[in-house]
Amino acid sequence: MIKLLIALVTFYMAYLPMTYASPIVADLSNYRIHMDSSFNGTRMFLFGARNDNGDVVVVIRGPEKNYIVRKKEPFMGIWVNSERMKFFNVPDYYVIASSRPLEEIMEFGSFRKLSIGMQHLTTPTIGSRNTEKFQNFSNAFLAYQKSRSLYRADLEPISFMGETLFKTVVPFPDNIPSGEYTAEIYLLSEGDIIGMQSTPIQVMKTGIDAFVYQAAHQYPFLYGISAIIIALSAGWLGSRLFERKT
Repeated sequence: MIKLLIALVTFYMAYLPMTYASPIVADLSNYRIHMDSSFNGTRMFLFGARNDNGDVVVVIRGPEKNYIVRKKEPFMGIWVNSERMKFFNVPDYYVIASSRPLEEIMEFGSFRKLSIGMQHLTTPTIGSRNTEKFQNFSNAFLAYQKSRSLYRADLEPISFMGETLFKTVVPFPDNIPSGEYTAEIYLLSEGDIIGMQSTPIQVMKTGIDAFVYQAAHQYPFLYGISAIIIALSAGWLGSRLFERKT
C-alpha cells in the first residue's frame, strides 16, 4: 500500500509542469482515525516529494485548549495547591519529525511564530514569560504531556529515497483526544521556509463511546443525573442478588 502511494507521488511530481510545481508535496495514508472501545492506538504514514533541496520538518498538532498547571506543597501534613499558571491555546497532541536534528536546522524567528518546537508551545499570562517561574511550570507541563505520549519529539528521522522522495511514520496512542488535527510539512533551505503544506486529520469517537461522549458534553446535567440513577440501580440490584436469605 505504501509503495503504491509513493509511486503515485512520484508520477505526480514527474508530470506536473515545473511552472506550477510546489516546492513540497505530501500526503497521508489516512485522513480519519475512528476510536471505539477497542481502539489501542494506530500509526499513520506520511510521504511526499520535494522539488528543491532542503530540510523537511513535519508537525502534527491536535485540537487546542487552555491548561492550568498547579504546584502542590506540603502544609500541616497534607499537600495543597500553592501556585498556578495558565497556558492558552496549547495543542492537546503534538509530535514533530525532521530530516535532521531540529536544533541544527531551526530558524528561530519563523519557528517561534509558527510554534515549531515544544519550547514555543506554552503561552503564559502577560508578564510571566522568561521568568524562572514560567520555565518551571512550562517544563512541568511538557513533562506531563510527554509522560502520556501526547507530546513527542523523538520520532525516527524523516528518511529519503533518493534526493526527492521522503517518508515518516506518525504514532497515535490510545489516549488521543478527538477533534480536528493538522499535519504541517515544511521545507527549509539555509534558514528560510521555502515551502509549506497543511493537511487536516479527523479524529472521532464511534459507537457507544461517541454517544456517551456527546451526551456528557451536550447535556451534562442530564448525564450526571443518569449516571447517579444507574449507579444506585446497579447497587440496589447487586445487593438484592447477593443478599443472604435468613
